[in-house]
Amino acid sequence: MNFCPNCGRKLELGLIVLRERPMCKTEDGGCGFIDFGHYTLGAGGLVVLDGPDGVRKALLIQRGEEPNRGGWTIPGGFVEFDETADKAVVREVEEETGLQTRNLGMVAYRNRANPGDNSSYVVFLLEVTGGELRTEPDPEIAGAGFFSLEEMQQMPRLAPLSYELAAAAIEDRLQLIQAKQVQGVNGAPPFTLYIQEGSGNRV
Repeated sequence: MNFCPNCGRKLELGLIVLRERPMCKTEDGGCGFIDFGHYTLGAGGLVVLDGPDGVRKALLIQRGEEPNRGGWTIPGGFVEFDETADKAVVREVEEETGLQTRNLGMVAYRNRANPGDNSSYVVFLLEVTGGELRTEPDPEIAGAGFFSLEEMQQMPRLAPLSYELAAAAIEDRLQLIQAKQVQGVNGAPPFTLYIQEGSGNRV
């Protein structure tokens, strides 16, 4: 970012929290904006069903647009600024597949620091509560379906992360991190905390 998104002045480097960052310096007449970098949050949904033959299958979608057009992944997408990740994943799964779901808990978190972008991706295990699987293609989603572990192993363009997660869900290897409501402070509303409680090792 070269120019301030608030007032349009040229950003200059300044020392903020022990690191040089682009900023709109107030001593030069700027508004004080600081560019802390670009962060994104995505959410993915794992949906597993038992087929009529007793074979467990995971829900996958085929992307109809870039990036990775034609590739297969678990359904999901970006979290909007005015929603939480657990709400976003339910919305995204319904938009992409037509299935209505309920969040059972968080199962995975991925963080990646790329040049210019720090992205996080949180994954939830979901249970189907309604809707009907939509398989006809549209501009965003080229296809959707439930696939067995054996079928997934034959898919050349299945994202490795999605395969690892779907395989763990099919083989019942996931541990759920449950949601808990915590009261906010200073009049802020309650928020959802994902925490795994139990009698494991003390820290």
